Amino acid sequence: MSDKDTQGILRSLGETLERIAPAIEKLNSEPQGIPEPVVEPPTPEVTQGVEDQSSSEPSNKRLLSFEDQLEVRSALRKRSRSELHQLFAHQAMQSSKGIPLEAWLQAGGRAREDLWGNSRREFSPEVQKLLDTGGAAPIIRQDLEPVLYELFVREFPAFEMFPKEPANGLTHTYQQTTGYGDAQFMPELGTVTDDASAYNRETTPIAILATRRGVSLKSQFATIQSGSGFNPEQLELTGGLRAIAHRMQYQIFSGHSTDSGGLSSNELGAYDANAFTGLRSILNSSRVKWVDPHDAGATAGDMRTTWNQACVEIMQISPGRPNVIFLSPVDKEVFDASQDTNVRYQNELVNVAVGVNTNVVNTVFGAMPLFPIPGDAIGAYTATTPNEEVRDSYLLDMTSLSLPYLGSEGITTLEIPVGVSGQLTRMYILFGMWGLAAKAPTYSNKVRITTS
Repeated sequence: MSDKDTQGILRSLGETLERIAPAIEKLNSEPQGIPEPVVEPPTPEVTQGVEDQSSSEPSNKRLLSFEDQLEVRSALRKRSRSELHQLFAHQAMQSSKGIPLEAWLQAGGRAREDLWGNSRREFSPEVQKLLDTGGAAPIIRQDLEPVLYELFVREFPAFEMFPKEPANGLTHTYQQTTGYGDAQFMPELGTVTDDASAYNRETTPIAILATRRGVSLKSQFATIQSGSGFNPEQLELTGGLRAIAHRMQYQIFSGHSTDSGGLSSNELGAYDANAFTGLRSILNSSRVKWVDPHDAGATAGDMRTTWNQACVEIMQISPGRPNVIFLSPVDKEVFDASQDTNVRYQNELVNVAVGVNTNVVNTVFGAMPLFPIPGDAIGAYTATTPNEEVRDSYLLDMTSLSLPYLGSEGITTLEIPVGVSGQLTRMYILFGMWGLAAKAPTYSNKVRITTS
């Protein structure tokens, strides 16, 4: 890279930092939603160890508002992945940032405190030790969240398409629409007939997805002094983001949390009691269609026709309007290859998420984009009907789905001070707390695609 290019990147990053600085600096103003500390009379100074100290000084920092985070995300959206990593590294090195964990828990309400209280041992014994210690405390680096969110959606673009909503407890309760009722014509002076939509009361657990990442101080110093030009801490945090993105994608599309008979090789999906149930199981109904594009008699239009038939099933019984088809990249390639004799160049691509431009197929709902989900998130399994190995493709009305969350709708970062574990390491815990709410399953559908 030339000096001119480097100067251009630095100037661009400087402009972005200048734009987001007012929101980030609000972390140093008075806290919101946190009780004012009670002033205690001064006590005589005594010699104490860390374990014997009283509670640490109250935080004078507050949480970023939703509007602040939107402003910062808007500024970051046009930055490249390389620039985002540089911004993240710059902000991570800032000292005296973040808010104490206890303040973050208090500001989030009882549900957040309860979920953390029930699960804190799942993170690490070091965090538990810190919570029992007054002289040092883990801090929530909320100043990193906007950059982390942008990096996260670059790894998991579909995440941004799912609406988010604050969870109403450790287990999120919601109304699932099963029917929209009816209306009747009436005479001029008649009495209006009462009616109502039909609902089921459903719940989804709010699951904690976390990973602990960091590097030793020795490794950091060695990298700096060698002039290697890379940041090992940044590499580990990037790996953590990718791990969370992969696991979250897999759970949304192929996971299960209620039936211990669930496997990755059957239609329930892989069982994990600490997670939530995904779309493979939720959308398993008599309306599901299937197609075999590998059959000797298959034609170029078979997959499109089957997706359209699945849309017709939705249109006939509900007001749902699916607006995207999620599928495996393997099946996306099969479809594209089948069209090569008809269309050589796909020059009419649509942007469906950050970094995702794709082609569309015609359905009764209009042009619907094909959104490939990377990796094994949409994996193969043996279906009951047909009794063959298949992969699902999902035709989703995104307005009927949501990801209820506790804390932040994106990734939250907990920074653990050096030396807490007795080792010279600087550690971060990246975590999110989410569930999956399918508020109207009849608004969506799926198509099973045979694998061979």
